[in-house]
Amino acid sequence: MQLPPRLRPTEAATILEPLTIAAKKSAKKKATTRRVAPSKVKAENLILTLIDVRMPQEITTGTIPGARQIPLDNILQTVPSEIPDPTAPVVVYCKSGMRGGMAQGALRKLGYTNVSNIVGGFDAWQKAGLPVLQ
Repeated sequence: MQLPPRLRPTEAATILEPLTIAAKKSAKKKATTRRVAPSKVKAENLILTLIDVRMPQEITTGTIPGARQIPLDNILQTVPSEIPDPTAPVVVYCKSGMRGGMAQGALRKLGYTNVSNIVGGFDAWQKAGLPVLQ
């Protein structure tokens, strides 16, 4: 599955639907913890990874279900070891889209060829009324 470079929140929600459903199920089972186990979903024999590049203190406003938190400052050190396949689909987002775009550019410089940024970030996701994990 080749991702477009930019995804509107509603487009992202469609692509991420299996991931968000799995995360919500996991959150219901583990209601006492904030951490959500699934951060990847198999799609067309590839593993899709959703990465929230906001700082830890920003996560208190909620996250997109199934997202893995990797602050922008740590993305270059963390992603290569966790996502060794540079063709694997990766979706990144931040609060408003700016840092998501920076993360997307950084990952492309590392050789990742299938990275998409959610336009408008988490703010746009919330405004569209899409699922949020508190």
